[in-house]
Amino acid sequence: MCEKCTELDDKIEHYKRISTYVTDQLTLEGIAGLIKQMKAEKAALHSGQRQ
Repeated sequence: MCEKCTELDDKIEHYKRISTYVTDQLTLEGIAGLIKQMKAEKAALHSGQRQ
Protein backbone atom coordinates (compact mmCIF):
# COMPACT_ATOMS: atom_id res chain seq x y z
CA MET A 1 0.00 0.00 0.00
CA CYS A 2 1.37 3.40 -0.93
CA GLU A 3 1.78 6.34 1.39
CA LYS A 4 -1.21 8.18 -0.08
CA CYS A 5 -3.46 5.13 0.47
CA THR A 6 -2.33 4.89 4.08
CA GLU A 7 -3.04 8.59 4.56
CA LEU A 8 -6.53 8.20 3.07
CA ASP A 9 -7.24 5.14 5.23
CA ASP A 10 -6.24 7.10 8.34
CA LYS A 11 -8.54 9.97 7.37
CA ILE A 12 -11.43 7.58 6.67
CA GLU A 13 -11.03 5.97 10.08
CA HIS A 14 -10.83 9.42 11.70
CA TYR A 15 -14.11 10.49 10.10
CA LYS A 16 -15.77 7.20 11.07
CA ARG A 17 -14.76 7.78 14.70
CA ILE A 18 -16.07 11.34 14.60
CA SER A 19 -19.41 10.17 13.20
CA THR A 20 -20.01 7.98 16.25
CA TYR A 21 -20.14 11.13 18.42
CA VAL A 22 -22.29 13.25 16.11
CA THR A 23 -26.10 13.23 16.16
CA ASP A 24 -26.80 15.95 13.61
CA GLN A 25 -28.12 14.29 10.45
CA LEU A 26 -26.77 16.91 8.07
CA THR A 27 -23.29 16.56 9.56
CA LEU A 28 -23.49 12.77 9.33
CA GLU A 29 -24.44 13.04 5.67
CA GLY A 30 -21.50 15.36 5.07
CA ILE A 31 -19.11 12.93 6.77
CA ALA A 32 -20.53 10.05 4.71
CA GLY A 33 -19.94 12.09 1.56
CA LEU A 34 -16.33 12.78 2.55
CA ILE A 35 -15.73 9.10 3.22
CA LYS A 36 -17.26 8.15 -0.12
CA GLN A 37 -15.09 10.73 -1.89
CA MET A 38 -11.92 9.50 -0.21
CA LYS A 39 -12.70 5.87 -1.06
CA ALA A 40 -13.19 6.85 -4.70
CA GLU A 41 -9.93 8.79 -4.67
CA LYS A 42 -8.14 5.78 -3.19
CA ALA A 43 -9.58 3.48 -5.87
CA ALA A 44 -8.53 5.90 -8.60
CA LEU A 45 -4.94 6.07 -7.36
CA HIS A 46 -4.06 2.62 -8.60
CA SER A 47 -6.59 2.06 -11.36
CA GLY A 48 -3.90 2.66 -13.99
CA GLN A 49 -1.62 0.00 -12.50
CA ARG A 50 -4.19 -2.78 -12.98
CA GLN A 51 -4.37 -2.38 -16.75
